[in-house]
Amino acid sequence: MKRFNWLTALVCSAVLVSSCSPIGVTNDPLDETSWELYAYRKTALLEGSTITIRFEDGQVSGNSGCNGYGGRYEVYGDRITVSELFSTMMACLGPEGLMEQEQRYLGYLGTARTYRLKDGQLLVYWNEHEALTFVPAVQE
Repeated sequence: MKRFNWLTALVCSAVLVSSCSPIGVTNDPLDETSWELYAYRKTALLEGSTITIRFEDGQVSGNSGCNGYGGRYEVYGDRITVSELFSTMMACLGPEGLMEQEQRYLGYLGTARTYRLKDGQLLVYWNEHEALTFVPAVQE
């Protein structure tokens, strides 16, 4: 009888642990997707600038308007973390405000907390009410 209880407890523990584990990269709805930033803080991007993001195998990469960037990301349900961000260090002359826009974008991305896929858009929230709004990138 004790052997049965021990075996039952072991099986139940394995089921409990597997049901509580976070969504891994293999179940990641963002994996192998590419997006273009449409707006941040409900503000449109500077005319003539493009910001992109690609999610693949736990890595994030793209162009932040002037510089290339990369880092790591993880998703757990509707939660997202972006870490170890790095960027090239080129200076761009225009349009005016491009470097400031780039710095804001990377700052918001680095503090991402949650995300939502809604109406074909990707919303990445860095606080409860403010999000980076992405649309699917045009594949060339």
